[in-house]
Amino acid sequence: MTLVAILVLVLLVAYWARLRLWSTPTGVRSTFVLLPLMLVLLIVTGRNEDPFDGSGAPVLLAIAADVSLSMGTLPEPAAKGDIGTRLQRARRTLVPLLASLGAAARPALISVTAFTVKSETILAWDDDLSLVREIIEYVLSTGLLTEAGSDLGTALHGVLPLFESLPEADRGPERSKYLIIVSDGEQTASNADSALAIAKLRDLGVKIIALHVGLADVPEGLPVYDESENFIGFEEVNGQIFSVPDAELMSALAGDDPAGGLFVSAESNNAATGIMDFIGLQSDRSATGRLRIVAVILLWVLLLLALLRWI
Repeated sequence: MTLVAILVLVLLVAYWARLRLWSTPTGVRSTFVLLPLMLVLLIVTGRNEDPFDGSGAPVLLAIAADVSLSMGTLPEPAAKGDIGTRLQRARRTLVPLLASLGAAARPALISVTAFTVKSETILAWDDDLSLVREIIEYVLSTGLLTEAGSDLGTALHGVLPLFESLPEADRGPERSKYLIIVSDGEQTASNADSALAIAKLRDLGVKIIALHVGLADVPEGLPVYDESENFIGFEEVNGQIFSVPDAELMSALAGDDPAGGLFVSAESNNAATGIMDFIGLQSDRSATGRLRIVAVILLWVLLLLALLRWI
């Protein structure tokens, strides 16, 4: 719809210029003075939009998602309705976030890692946001990794090589780098040193976004359904029925510095917006991008004028 409106506007401007500006030789000459100016503007804005230089450098975003059994828990439907499992609630934050990244002025490179007490990279750095979305929606699931339990330290150490393997120009703290760690915070193992991994990530300039999922006021467990898919109760796992999320542990990952980390609840209605604001990307085009659009439109006007001149 926007493209059609722009084309109509270009045609109207060109037709008006043909009737008014091009009615005299002076008008014709003054109009074509704009041609070299528009070419210069296109060249300048094209250089400023180098995706690997300055403010146009790609945003590097690693996603590490907990796929342990506790992420498959949900509250009793009679108490909270069909809000989905913890992992499903996390998806409802990540998918809109990907849409916002796709509409942003700057490009984004994303990696996806799954973890329990083991960490496994599902996708290394990639700018195909549709592929990332498919992985978030259809690949990440409880039971994806056979090892049971959950260890946030393992997740942090698992994504560290992704940032360390970046080109030297992108490893510095001046580059925009973020880690979204998705978990309920229920840690059943401590095989890796979280503090050490966080320190290394901070040295690389990585800002940690802790996306916490889990309700504190309502018990959540692994659901059991009958043959008609009716909820009949919760499954007992290791002698326990309910899973208890740990928001404080997730908040500690983000840290106390509001500029260096962010804690977000996936149950919040504005979770995706909060993350996008923290990353600092704008969904509309930059000033340079708008100048480039204007230059392209004016060039089309000049070309149409040249065509109409001989009609």
